[in-house]
Amino acid sequence: MAEAAAGLEWRLPAALCPVANFCFYSSMYLSSLFLAALGARRYLGAVFPLRLRGRRRPGR
Repeated sequence: MAEAAAGLEWRLPAALCPVANFCFYSSMYLSSLFLAALGARRYLGAVFPLRLRGRRRPGR
């Protein structure tokens, strides 16, 4: 975001460029994996309702 706000010029220290890229892409991939895992859990709960009932944990 800082690069886009500065007219596509990286004004932060050069060591932060790979760190910023890692944070950006890892958050994107991890959010996709989280949604896939959540969808798989909901699918298994719909297909096997009695088998997964005992594995639920109460909300905190």
